[in-house]
Amino acid sequence: MTRWLLTGAGGQLATAFEPLLDDEIFLLREEAVDLRDEVAVRASVRGFAPGVILHTAAYTAVDQAESEEDVAMAVNEGGTRNLLAAVRGTHTIFVYISSDYVFDGAKGSPYVESDEPNPLGAYGRSKLAGERLVLGWPHGIVVRTAWLFSTTGSNFVKTILRVAGERARSGSREPLQVVDDQIGSPTYAPHLAAGILEGLQRHLPAGIYHMAGNGYCSWFELAQEVVRCAGLRVPIEPITTAQLNRPAPRPAYSALASERHAPQLPPWFEGVAEAVAMLTNQEEG
Repeated sequence: MTRWLLTGAGGQLATAFEPLLDDEIFLLREEAVDLRDEVAVRASVRGFAPGVILHTAAYTAVDQAESEEDVAMAVNEGGTRNLLAAVRGTHTIFVYISSDYVFDGAKGSPYVESDEPNPLGAYGRSKLAGERLVLGWPHGIVVRTAWLFSTTGSNFVKTILRVAGERARSGSREPLQVVDDQIGSPTYAPHLAAGILEGLQRHLPAGIYHMAGNGYCSWFELAQEVVRCAGLRVPIEPITTAQLNRPAPRPAYSALASERHAPQLPPWFEGVAEAVAMLTNQEEG
């Protein structure tokens, strides 16, 4: 019997994990336990004695991190350190969810696990700092993913579907403006959760694994696919990252691939189709 500890309860990935886990599950909610509080984390984790920690909780405000890097580090590095300290002396498997933003995007082709990280912004630096802690754990697994979306929480696919729907209903012909010079691998949270569990069942050795939606596209192409799946006739206009003028620098090309035979996820557009269908049904219901 496996005792699962799931951080980030209520988030996109944690919500995708919940129906897939059997045996005992302890949901660690941010409002109940602050990961930055070492004493509180130790008390909660040791009391449950998990066999596997699925660490999905994170500071993910990419732009805001530029002005509060200390907070991002306190959560993504400090919180990870506290969780690891709480299971010191045990054989707990620790799965840490990381990001394509640990790369600078200069490679121009999909990044694999052996590529050298070089984050451009504060968020990426904080995620990389957490990675390095986990890689020092004998049973530590780092899963890098990208452009996560689902039917829950706040994400790009939901936002595009909502805004496009509003404009279609109002008859507006004002185009949606979406960045077309950033390339990545959109990842459907339920596909990622299933892939991680498959990896654990296969007893993947400790280390780094890339798991993201198979293939790649730009944010503009992702928006086009969302609108197409929804059957909406809404114009979309490509713009540059410079035009968007966001505080945080972002990698221009951060698609992910695996050289370590990580479980392969379905194509990104299959996840989009499933998410859009579910969200549309929810709205109609």
